Amino acid sequence: MRGRAFAPAHITAFFEPCFAESPERTGSRGAGVTLEAGVHTEAVAEAADSTSITVELNGRLCSCEVSTKVAEMLLEMKGERYRVKLSHTCQVPVAQGLGASGAGALSTAIALSHALGLRLSATMLGRIAHVAEVECLTGLGDVAAQIHGGLVVRTSPGAPGVGSVERFYCREEVAVLVMGGEKPTGRCLRSLRAGSEMHRLTRSCLQRMLEEPELSTLIRLSRKFALSTGLASEKLREALLMLEAHGISAGVCMLGEALFVEAGDAEKAAELLKLQPLLFRSDNCGARLI
Repeated sequence: MRGRAFAPAHITAFFEPCFAESPERTGSRGAGVTLEAGVHTEAVAEAADSTSITVELNGRLCSCEVSTKVAEMLLEMKGERYRVKLSHTCQVPVAQGLGASGAGALSTAIALSHALGLRLSATMLGRIAHVAEVECLTGLGDVAAQIHGGLVVRTSPGAPGVGSVERFYCREEVAVLVMGGEKPTGRCLRSLRAGSEMHRLTRSCLQRMLEEPELSTLIRLSRKFALSTGLASEKLREALLMLEAHGISAGVCMLGEALFVEAGDAEKAAELLKLQPLLFRSDNCGARLI
């Protein structure tokens, strides 16, 4: 039995972590944009005497804790033993604030549930992926955005069907500029707890996004948020200020070492930073079976 699915990458521009008593209610408020690039997953499930799960990422065996967690949850629901093989093709840099783990978790949920013949709603599949992300501490709000697609404003935290989002159509190109090595999300989240200033700033940014739901607004607010909260590393901070001095507004891909700008600013920003930009078109379809 086989299933194939895709989930878009997601740039989180600003966010406030919200930890609760359950993984379903844990999440984040914030906003971001999904991309046409993301993670394609093929799931193959064969009946077996004992359960086993193997995961490949771009052709190489990997641990992929969050994808394995999703598979374990689905197999428990199925109540039978299977040999499962998951094959991920990731089209974006990992551990750079592009939601690769969330895309892997969500595409796994969709592909493997199909392979196993489980009749689960999109909301339930999103909830499974979200819970896996929270329990593995690989993300808090990506899945809630990736299941919808577009420019997504997360107004209350939690898994799909628990939290609330406002989704806006966005059909623009985004340029990502990776400035440093991988920055594992879990390590960052373990040391991060929202304070009153982050709460106030996030609330202000959310209100502005709902009033003016545009990519340019998202970028400006991301820059303000990164500089005000100190979540931008010194290297990112210097880059943001240098680009601003040359008339370019850039945001930070939370929680990576990467910036994002509008495509029209990509060439100049890349020249100033001496980097190769990665160009992506925004996505409005969200995660899906393919």
